[in-house]
Amino acid sequence: MRRPIIHCERCLQNAKFLQHASSVFITPQIVGVTTRLPAVQRLVEIKSVSEQLHFKISTLLLHSGKVTEAVTWFRQHKNTYKRLVGAPEAIFVHWEWMSRQYLVFGELLETSSKITQNFPPVILGPSSKPLSEWEFYPAYYYQLAAHYLSEKRSVLELAISMSETPNEVDSGADSVVPSAYVGQFGRLLEEGDNVVQPLTDEEYTHYAVSEGKRFRDSLEIIALLKKAYDSYSGIKVQRMSSFCGFQMAKEYFAEGDIGNAKQIFDSIASLYRKEGWVTLLWEVLGYLRECSRKSGTIKDFVEYSLEMAALPISSDTGVQRDTGPAGPANLLQREIVQKEVFELVGEASVLTKNEDSSNLKITADESVQLEVDLVSPLRLVMLASVAFHEQTIKPGASTLITVSLISHLPLTVEIDQLEIQFNQSSCNFFITNAQKHQSVEGSDTQQKRTETAPSLLLVSNKWLRLTYNIQSDQSGKLECLSVIAKIGSHFAICCRAESPASLDSLPLWTLEDCIQTVPIKDAVLVFSGQKSTQVEEPDPEVDLVLGSSGPALVGEVFLVPVTLVSKGHDVYSGEMKINLVDVKGGGLFSPRDSPYSTESHHIT
Repeated sequence: MRRPIIHCERCLQNAKFLQHASSVFITPQIVGVTTRLPAVQRLVEIKSVSEQLHFKISTLLLHSGKVTEAVTWFRQHKNTYKRLVGAPEAIFVHWEWMSRQYLVFGELLETSSKITQNFPPVILGPSSKPLSEWEFYPAYYYQLAAHYLSEKRSVLELAISMSETPNEVDSGADSVVPSAYVGQFGRLLEEGDNVVQPLTDEEYTHYAVSEGKRFRDSLEIIALLKKAYDSYSGIKVQRMSSFCGFQMAKEYFAEGDIGNAKQIFDSIASLYRKEGWVTLLWEVLGYLRECSRKSGTIKDFVEYSLEMAALPISSDTGVQRDTGPAGPANLLQREIVQKEVFELVGEASVLTKNEDSSNLKITADESVQLEVDLVSPLRLVMLASVAFHEQTIKPGASTLITVSLISHLPLTVEIDQLEIQFNQSSCNFFITNAQKHQSVEGSDTQQKRTETAPSLLLVSNKWLRLTYNIQSDQSGKLECLSVIAKIGSHFAICCRAESPASLDSLPLWTLEDCIQTVPIKDAVLVFSGQKSTQVEEPDPEVDLVLGSSGPALVGEVFLVPVTLVSKGHDVYSGEMKINLVDVKGGGLFSPRDSPYSTESHHIT
């Protein structure tokens, strides 16, 4: 037991010594001291020595169980050098150094045997500013490491673009090697004797740019974001993990890896729908739309586009931010997205086969049908409510049925034809638009019952209500299954029918400043209306004739002829019950308990 205690004490003593050395020797003021190294390389040397001391101090503190001290020391370390970016032409070197500090400390924090996940929400450090809970999680450092590496990439790309010639940054870079001293570099003159020549700041900058071109920062950024995503997911911090996942998906998208990008974007969109983050969902759907465009999957493209257009965004939020390929989140952009989709699936697009740079093409023999079920995000695009006006009906008797449709698309949608489908296919019928009757005629329409509506215009956020008679000759449950809205010859939206009494609200639109309307005007049906009704059993078409020869004496055995006459229904079997009246006032009694004769249809 004594040996571990001595080891810990030595670790603490070494840590204190290194902290003292770091605070005395490595200070920002030393940057301005005249030395044999130029300013840019001098700053690189100082940061290199400082990070070596910092990593050793952090390792000793973490191995000693001093987590709070280690986190506090890291904060002091990064605050000291965060603003020492150096010369403008070499800023990317600073951001790469910052990224490395966060990455290494995050790995040290993760691998330390003393780390547990049960941290207090706020821990006060020795300074007046408290340490946040995030600073005790490795994921926080991986996330910022990716952020600073992204900053480095942006500045490096700018430095490369500003070079006079494409090969300028590569000239002489192969002969630059690290010196024997930490953080120093030189030009190798004689390889055998390792004779090096000092570099100027311009030569060092060209060397650093050349080295930066050799590596694909995007792959490293993806790896860092993946570590942050997994780490946040491991501690059940879903929102932060989704943020890192979103950044990772954008990197995949920029690299052209559409498959991985779309998979991550889909999972992120599911969370944003659940949380109701409309602006963030808009941005993710914009990327998903572009993934579908690049892969040529027209159905996905139409689904993501229409969901975007139906989001509750009426005006600019006032916050200027990059929303990616989705464009600004406002009403005008929603209208642009909707127009693009309907032009794509419209007749003009089919006739010209959409011969442009896009991968999205619709031929004359193709069609797109969207499925909208009870949990689909496309319920924003179109929702169908169906209500029978009666809960039970007689076979062959007609009753009223109201079909209601609503859409949150910003522009009015003109429907060419509606097809109402039931579990009894004989009850299916069509509703055609009188203004577009010629475009929807077909074999199915001619064989089925067809109604004509003056117009089928679906105005934004307003119910379109249609009421018609319906009858069924088949007993049992009659249920409306779906409503198919056909728009043009090659596009349809199939909505699962919903009952007004159990109609679920649209979460994204619930809190919006708009009037909440009901699918049917009848106040009773709003709360009790169902998409199904019960068709009763038909009345029997038979006649029962009871013959009697007159009164009988007590104890006399006599015959009562019973004749069953069909008036339309064929009789195959049945059951007869006879009740006799006791003249003594004993009430009714059944001869069922009486003994039967040898023939079952005779009663004694």
